[in-house]
Amino acid sequence: MNNHTPVLDPPVTPLKPWDLPCVVRPDLHTVSRGGRPTISGRIPVAHALYVEWAAMCGNRRLLRQVNAWGLPGLPIGHLDELLIRSGLDGRSDDDDSDHYLALIQQRAATDELAARVMLQRLMPAMLSIATKRAPITDNGTIGAFEAVVSAAWVVIRRYPIDRRPVHVAGNLVRDIEYAAFVRDKRLKSATIETVVGDRVLDLAGANHARANGSHDPVAADGEVEALLADLARSGLSTADIQMLRSVMNDVNSAEAGDALGINARSARNRRASALKRAREVLTVSVEDGGCS
Repeated sequence: MNNHTPVLDPPVTPLKPWDLPCVVRPDLHTVSRGGRPTISGRIPVAHALYVEWAAMCGNRRLLRQVNAWGLPGLPIGHLDELLIRSGLDGRSDDDDSDHYLALIQQRAATDELAARVMLQRLMPAMLSIATKRAPITDNGTIGAFEAVVSAAWVVIRRYPIDRRPVHVAGNLVRDIEYAAFVRDKRLKSATIETVVGDRVLDLAGANHARANGSHDPVAADGEVEALLADLARSGLSTADIQMLRSVMNDVNSAEAGDALGINARSARNRRASALKRAREVLTVSVEDGGCS
């Protein structure tokens, strides 16, 4: 029985990906949609993951476990069907595939098999990230992919599906790239500007107001929620996180006060307190991690 409440209602379309005949093509993991061979065979960790996945796909115990999740559609007979229904081969409607993927991701925080399915679903994107980051990574593509996989497992297990239930694949990919190649560097060189009035917080070296257009596009998409999650795990309260989010999203003190039912001056005071606590956390992070 699936004890997880669906995170969103399925989109209203006449034919769902889980209703389509599902034929698993033999080259699903070795040939891209454009017909080109993937680079996975040249990366030991990627090859090992594919070999492991191939051994899992027809495992009857794992199939029984997945079919007990209560996912929509007929029972699956091969784990690759999960990937196809969630859009890996590009056949199904994006909204429907996103919904199906969200249902799997919903389990991933506590279910290791669900997390492994998510990792396999994101493999093409992770290989692309490794290729892009290889020129600036020790040991090239191999080193970059190892960094990506390490970050991916953590991001998948911690992804806040209740707050970000749509565009799941895209969000995860951005968060993974940020975690693997941006966050640690930025935390080590973290700076916080004191907010005066409605000035925008410059957190972890990124201008969240996009004022000068020189930000890293990966950080611009992924770092707000990832950094706030780090601060929350470090002990900042929900109220503090709410105030920091309003600053990062360019919400001025008057608008923030209206949303909270307080005046602008009180909102500024709450922001100042939240910023002080965030500064203390980031300062500790820098001191613990050292500066490079």
